[in-house]
Amino acid sequence: MWNLARKLLLHDRLRFAVAIAGVSVSVMLVLVQVGLYFGFMETASSLIDASKADIWVGKKGNDAFEFATPFDERAYYKIASVPGVQSAERVLINFAQFKLPDGGDLGVQVVGVESSDAPLLSPWNVVDGDPRRLSQAGAIVIDKSEYPKLKIDRVGHLTEVTGVRAEVVAMTRDIRSFTTSPIVFTDLKTARSYLPALGPEAVTYVLCKVAPGEDVATVIDRINALPHLAAYSHAQMSDRTRHYWSSRTGVGAGFFTTAVLGVIVGFVVVGQILYSGTLQYIREYGTLKAMGAKNSQVVKVILAQAMISAALGFVVGGVMAIGMKKAMAGANLTVALSPELYTATLIITIVMCSFAALLSIVKVLRLDPASVFKG
Repeated sequence: MWNLARKLLLHDRLRFAVAIAGVSVSVMLVLVQVGLYFGFMETASSLIDASKADIWVGKKGNDAFEFATPFDERAYYKIASVPGVQSAERVLINFAQFKLPDGGDLGVQVVGVESSDAPLLSPWNVVDGDPRRLSQAGAIVIDKSEYPKLKIDRVGHLTEVTGVRAEVVAMTRDIRSFTTSPIVFTDLKTARSYLPALGPEAVTYVLCKVAPGEDVATVIDRINALPHLAAYSHAQMSDRTRHYWSSRTGVGAGFFTTAVLGVIVGFVVVGQILYSGTLQYIREYGTLKAMGAKNSQVVKVILAQAMISAALGFVVGGVMAIGMKKAMAGANLTVALSPELYTATLIITIVMCSFAALLSIVKVLRLDPASVFKG
């Protein structure tokens, strides 16, 4: 069966190459588009996912993580005194103007964190400099991937943020914001000096570490009992942020629509190739049936051709997706290609090719073996 299917496919190598190309493009589109979606979602919640906090607390009514309304610092002390909270840290997130070397300004996302021996949120993936200097006034940490925007290429660079002195003391790798504004890490006090309009006691989030033996959900309920505050677990905050960007911006619909179009392209190409091949060898199929071959045996030959196309197309498309991932990394785009995504895409490819073979199968099932002796 497999041998016959292979011979039928390879008899017309150009037709076979077109079929593999169709499946490959379909596989690549699915992997890249869905991978880009997951990459964007990872970027959207990267600050939350990298934190060591059990609970994130913000002002009630905040929907967008990056555009949250700050609250008064007095709420921080109330949260820190809630039973079950072992430690609490303040975080200030907002947007400011970064002075470029050519005199222009660029909007950046300032992330003010508290300096401690074991902070719940701090710069990660540090590749150069000393992030421990972040406690110094005016010290900032930026990501290497944002250097083309910020026009900075070294630790020690001096600049200004909202007219206040800033010095790059360390560099990170692959820390980006979904808003495309470069992330600038700094100490909480320095962040407040960069964001004077928010006031000297502004806090956007309070990060909490739950005491050993305490239930996170119970502590969250206690914090939610405080007026005007909303507490979420680490996972809930991450999912909430991803859902916001996916639903409010249409990112999810856009990427998955393109992935579905890729599947349709593969379905049409493979279906047309298999159907035209069936018509080309219709007399041979009729001869097999006339010689006593069962319909199930002939169907297996056609399905075997579809599976061969699916397997080879998946391999080629998978390699192409890896190449696209590397190319897009140069454009500062993340394509998250996981084993789970490859497995799901393989299943989709097999199902797609199987359905594409249906027209050929119906044609053969309706074939009258006596027709090969007519004419």
